[in-house]
Amino acid sequence: MNVDKDLIKHLREERAWSQEHLAAVTGLSARTIQRLEADGKASHESRLALAAAFGVEPVELNAVGHATDTSQPEQPRQEGGSPVLVQHQHSLSPEVMKAVLVICALAAVYVLYDFGQVFGKALYYATH
Repeated sequence: MNVDKDLIKHLREERAWSQEHLAAVTGLSARTIQRLEADGKASHESRLALAAAFGVEPVELNAVGHATDTSQPEQPRQEGGSPVLVQHQHSLSPEVMKAVLVICALAAVYVLYDFGQVFGKALYYATH
């Protein structure tokens, strides 16, 4: 699978990351990062790791002309031809995050309570 090597380099340099730092963030080897920026060939897993590190959708890293999803618009470019980074906001509102936290806490209490009931019965029957 081909990725936009210029975009990857641009995103890395925009964050002032070295190739070694990007390798550490993505869990890939430094040699893999060098190869990606040189020839643009990446496995699906490498593309997913890069997308997660840069906070972009994996399809945005596809090389122009090699996109797997043709319904996506072509990546905008600046005057000099360098890609423009489009930031996506996928965060939840504080109210939703609080609700999720409360639900998780209640679920944890229920699981612990249920476990205590089962453990208590097992202990009772084991000793009587």
